[in-house]
Amino acid sequence: MKDVHIFLLLCLAVTAVLCDLSSGKIPNGIIAAGLACGGLYQISEKGVMGIVLYLGGVFLPVLFFGVFYYFRMIGAGDIKLLCMAGGFFGPSGCFASIKWSVFIGGVISLVYMLRRGNMAERILFFLEYAVRYSKDRHWRSYMSGIAGDAKFCFSVPILAGILCQIGGSI
Repeated sequence: MKDVHIFLLLCLAVTAVLCDLSSGKIPNGIIAAGLACGGLYQISEKGVMGIVLYLGGVFLPVLFFGVFYYFRMIGAGDIKLLCMAGGFFGPSGCFASIKWSVFIGGVISLVYMLRRGNMAERILFFLEYAVRYSKDRHWRSYMSGIAGDAKFCFSVPILAGILCQIGGSI
């Protein structure tokens, strides 16, 4: 059964990333299918305890990334993709996947900034945003005012984080 659940998770995650890369959105149908499959997997493998593991894995990304979504520093689809993976992995595997995703996303961001020569500009933008918000407490999307060359698709590092977690758990 373990091989089937890994195969399902990978198929759904790759499909989600391909959709995100082509359209900028992850379809909710993919997420819903993944959440259902993750729940069925957890319950079939661990019974009632599987429900607890499933819920813990699904809600952990919301706890970690909710504030980043509030400021629109991360997209809802990215969080939902992590929730989907968390449904399959449970909380501990989800946490490991999140750590890998953030690390890989950070490396990708660093490489992008170094290649584009805009690291100082990006750091200043973030600091100005944080100072402005802390002074006036007026919500404004972090992504407004960001040039296209400062954005990248975070679902790619999420997929890499899922792969790292799968590799570490085999």
